[in-house]
Amino acid sequence: MNFVLPRVILGNRGDLASRWGVLHALQNLGVDTATVFYHRKNDLPDISYKCLQYRPMKNLLLDKDSFLALRDADTVLWAVGLDMQDDSSLARILYLAVTFRMYRLLNLRIWMLFQGAGPITTRYGKMFARLVLNQVDKFVARDPGTYDLIGNIAPDTERILAHDAIFLPGFEDDVKDLSPDENAWLSMILESDGSPVIGLNIRQWFHFASNLIPYQLARKKYLERSEDGMKHLIAATVELVNMLQEQLSARVLLISAYQPGIVPWEDDQTWLERVQSYFVGDPEVVLTNDPISLSAYFGLMSRIDLMIGMRLHSTLIALRYGVPAINISYTLKGVAILKHLGLSENVIDLHHFLESPQLVFERAVSILNNLPQEQEKTREAVQTAVEINMSVFRGLLGQKSI
Repeated sequence: MNFVLPRVILGNRGDLASRWGVLHALQNLGVDTATVFYHRKNDLPDISYKCLQYRPMKNLLLDKDSFLALRDADTVLWAVGLDMQDDSSLARILYLAVTFRMYRLLNLRIWMLFQGAGPITTRYGKMFARLVLNQVDKFVARDPGTYDLIGNIAPDTERILAHDAIFLPGFEDDVKDLSPDENAWLSMILESDGSPVIGLNIRQWFHFASNLIPYQLARKKYLERSEDGMKHLIAATVELVNMLQEQLSARVLLISAYQPGIVPWEDDQTWLERVQSYFVGDPEVVLTNDPISLSAYFGLMSRIDLMIGMRLHSTLIALRYGVPAINISYTLKGVAILKHLGLSENVIDLHHFLESPQLVFERAVSILNNLPQEQEKTREAVQTAVEINMSVFRGLLGQKSI
């Protein structure tokens, strides 16, 4: 098989990590030929596949090299992420419909791998999603909610239930050979007197309004809509940090899920800076805003004691390395994915967090007081997910399960 991976990912460390999982798995399973589109070369792991930078209009405008890569392939791996939802904009689903039609005209199969979907509740959202799915040969869902939603919208679509692609082999090797500078940075960031080191992430949050125009093109409107909610979120987060410090003497690392300077609108750093502004001069509340490699980011997430994340993948990457994690969930996807892993007790609804940060604090205390057991439970859940994902991948490639 000759695969091509054209999905555009800009700065999102979670989606990039999941794509690393897919690329590791392809190599692990002996796939020799693939082409991967990318933004920056260090967004990719060490792979032997052909790599091409993204083309304009999210790879819709092809030049000779990108056209030949698609023409010579036989299967598109539309891998990882959340592309089908209508709570923010219909544009994303329309983009998929147009893009997939182009692939079909090039006689390409389309496999959507380790994808999320939803919510899709509007009449037009369902109609466009059905148009997309009618062009898809296989859909590997990362959680039961996505699996059921795809079945309801397009029951003839061949679908397979698996887990997020972060739960694939290879990530252990990515943190073994960090540079001396990266190791020195990690030692400085993680320095502790034996007190727990806790990662913390929040993101811009607002009530979406379904519209044809994506929120990235109406930033001022959405920023205004989010302002009151963000004030409450920052206040709750500051209260949580105070509890973690005063009662656990914790070192709190404020960690963005985005690479700095790539997509400022999406970056969590602005909001984390607001949190840090309440702790000026406190060396135990650290904003980790350095432009580090993905491997160094993985190294950071692998060495903390606990992750508390609003971004789903800020929790999933920690879990992948056996680090217990709490997800402050603002959509159903957090509940669905962690429940699928058998870790539903580690999901706290955002509205409950806003009402009482004590809920997250109490769960954090419970985890840290039973850390060896929680780490073992996490490792077991991860191992099961990895085995399931690899079994699915082998099945797609026509290989027998080991």
